[in-house]
Amino acid sequence: MSRDSWVSFPQASENRPVVDLAGFESALASPPPPADWSWAPMIIRLPPSEVQYLETVCRTHGIALLDTIDCQLAELSRVRYPARKLGKRQEVAGWKLVAHGEAAYWGNWVFFPWESKVVHLLDREDYFDVVTSRNRDKITRREQQLLRTKRIGVVGLSVGGEIAVAVAQEHLCGTIVLADFDRLELSNVNRLNAGVDELGENKAHLVARRIVKIDPYLEVVAYEGRISQSNAAEFLDGLDLLVDECDDLQIKFHLRELARARKLNVVYAADERGLLSVEPYAHAPELLPFHGRLERPQSSRDAYDDHRAFLRAMTLWLGDWDRISERSRRSVEQVGHALSGYPQLASEPRLAAGQVGHVARRLLLGERLLPFFGHLDLNELIIARPADPAGS
Repeated sequence: MSRDSWVSFPQASENRPVVDLAGFESALASPPPPADWSWAPMIIRLPPSEVQYLETVCRTHGIALLDTIDCQLAELSRVRYPARKLGKRQEVAGWKLVAHGEAAYWGNWVFFPWESKVVHLLDREDYFDVVTSRNRDKITRREQQLLRTKRIGVVGLSVGGEIAVAVAQEHLCGTIVLADFDRLELSNVNRLNAGVDELGENKAHLVARRIVKIDPYLEVVAYEGRISQSNAAEFLDGLDLLVDECDDLQIKFHLRELARARKLNVVYAADERGLLSVEPYAHAPELLPFHGRLERPQSSRDAYDDHRAFLRAMTLWLGDWDRISERSRRSVEQVGHALSGYPQLASEPRLAAGQVGHVARRLLLGERLLPFFGHLDLNELIIARPADPAGS
């Protein structure tokens, strides 16, 4: 895999550059825009003398300028000094403004090119303190700082997209690596958090956009190519956790072989009866790939006679044919005849995201979780009353 295939973006930190106003103007004036502008923000730091000129540049190029820094500073004061009364917090905020200048000159300005918006935000550390403040102490400050050093990879961004966003929103990592070659289709909109204005966009870019809108300082790496046996090892380099949500049967197995050799933990959740697989190879290297449920890699998708045959093979990763829901079994039998694809609902990837977020947090904080494979099936947990034959 060529490094040219990877796209990441600069963030405002000690080891990643930010642009000045001249750099921002130069980028706007240099068509065509870079390919990574389809999802990557640009962080701009200005001296006090250039804020008004930034407004002029934005007006000239039809870019909306959004500034809520006063509210953010008030919230920062509340987060840093929660025990102080309002007057004291306002006094603290005032001290900061005296030390650093007027509110307009505080923090950074972040350009989201796909939306033609520049947003005024707190700087990296202040932003992190505020955006994670409501995590505490379900996640302690010490734990949050530890999680900030972690690198998570997510392969497959249908179900995986919801998981990646949940992981980023909880700030379970400092770097998230996304991979999906697929593009958004209209039938995907029934379950993916994307709009009709994004049809045809690469799914890795769509998920990256959602993440950087939550935290533009989080390091995101997006790969819009296919993960294969030739590049899978490079994708895993440096990861602390792999979330596998791809539907390439051979690659799912190969990723686990590599992860097991590297003692890299793997988590997988499926949008079928709440299936969850926890494969903690870091502490259970004797565990066979996918709990030994598959002795060897399956065939490639092209090797199956039709899409229905492939979907039946895919159910081995969903708990076996007899363990998927009755409605899903009936649907698979109709694929290629009355139905065009496997049934999936919006609530299911969101349930999967909650499951993986919980497990990921514990694994990344060092808990030695036992291997797990099973269904957290709400249909089994929430029982319906049998229908009354009399209809009453």
